[in-house]
Amino acid sequence: MFSRLLFLLLCFAYGSFDAAEKRPNVLFIVADDLRPELGCYGVEHIITPQLDRLAAGGVVFERAYCQEAICMSSRFSMLSGCRPDTRDIWTNRDVRKQLADLPFLPAHFKSHGYHSIGLGKIAHNGWEEPSCWSEPHFLPAHYPFEYRTEAGQALVEKMQRDAAAAGKPDPFRNVPLKIRRGLPVESLDVADSDLGDGQLADEAIAALRRVKDRPFFLGLGFLRPHLPFVAPKRYFDLYDPAKLPLAPVGTKSPSVPEIASSGSGELRGQYRGMPAKGPLPESQTRHLLHGYLACVSYVDAQVGRVLDELDRLGLSDNTIVVMVSDHGFHLGDLGIWGKATNFEVATRITLIVRAPAAKTRDAHSRSLVELVGLYPTLCDLAGLPKPAHLEGRSFAALMDDPSQALFADARSQFPRSGAMGRSLRTDQHRYTEWIDQKSGKVVARELYDHEREPHEADNLAARAEFESLIATLSKQLHQDQSH
Repeated sequence: MFSRLLFLLLCFAYGSFDAAEKRPNVLFIVADDLRPELGCYGVEHIITPQLDRLAAGGVVFERAYCQEAICMSSRFSMLSGCRPDTRDIWTNRDVRKQLADLPFLPAHFKSHGYHSIGLGKIAHNGWEEPSCWSEPHFLPAHYPFEYRTEAGQALVEKMQRDAAAAGKPDPFRNVPLKIRRGLPVESLDVADSDLGDGQLADEAIAALRRVKDRPFFLGLGFLRPHLPFVAPKRYFDLYDPAKLPLAPVGTKSPSVPEIASSGSGELRGQYRGMPAKGPLPESQTRHLLHGYLACVSYVDAQVGRVLDELDRLGLSDNTIVVMVSDHGFHLGDLGIWGKATNFEVATRITLIVRAPAAKTRDAHSRSLVELVGLYPTLCDLAGLPKPAHLEGRSFAALMDDPSQALFADARSQFPRSGAMGRSLRTDQHRYTEWIDQKSGKVVARELYDHEREPHEADNLAARAEFESLIATLSKQLHQDQSH
């Protein structure tokens, strides 16, 4: 009797092990500030052959949205599966203590038998959570808080030396040490692996070789195209800045409340040569756009190197690949540079998913989905149980039938000037309320009709003919925000 029981237990144990071995791996790639403007999104002038190749084997989510258009809040919301309001994770500070009782996405996979590896920016700078990883988290060389490259540091030091030689004051005397940045665009005649994202691709390739024989969750967080726009010269050579299309709407309409707009401090207040206010000259705008697109193509090439290794190792047929951005980025849209708004261009993200068991390939979905829903989606695709705390909604069903419209809306938010702006994106409209955090009163409203004006240049909220629609959308916004 004992022998039979032991035999059954051993069969069960080995059977469970075999099942774990057959679970799909996960390659989870995050790019910083990557707009959903790639070849596979129908943007022909942006050169992204490797991401287009990934899209050809999976599903492109055309209307995916982050929960807050700033790095920390967006990433911790994604990793925890919680909305920013749930535990006050809408600030740009370390919130790990507030989430300490919850398993983050990589930790959940780790607890279910996956070897979990973290490379680059998965959470936020120095705020990576060690419990997520089976081995020490990796950052590339010369990865300071402010993203400054060695070349950028050399530029800062040269400017200081030149000023001293000319008898002028230190140009950085009023700039805090940790944000003494140089130029916002750097084209460097270097190899890909001389910069951080190339080093991350190198490390990802090495990691794949190490873990190819066991289930793995590989988190790969590229640094670009975040400011400064730094990339090897060969990627700048792909573009003629004189021919690049500029933002379709370069100024904010008077109908848009001031609180909705960002002062573009990420660019203006931290990099040399940027005007403190007012529109940027076209030449400067084109220079910045050139740098951003060079960075996009640089990241694209690094993704391709990792995908090539996945193919070479025979892992592609059993690996879920996710390519996602933490939020969008204004490139002069509505007169704004950076993120930190509730506008479409800041909240809409890149999201491409390739899953071995999915019934569709080379497909596009226009269903509204949210970044907070990526955690439960990956659980479903990998056959893992979902933790009870998750607030995001799984969209795994779209991998088999992308034509479905699963959800009625997607929600984002951003705090400014003592108010919280909460935004509702429906199939046709974006509705935003700015609510004073002390009084609870609505201090401003925005309503944009994406069928009439997709660039959100005309705020319709003050027009009497939209009162009924606003009442309906406001009620929807305040209904069950946790879903």
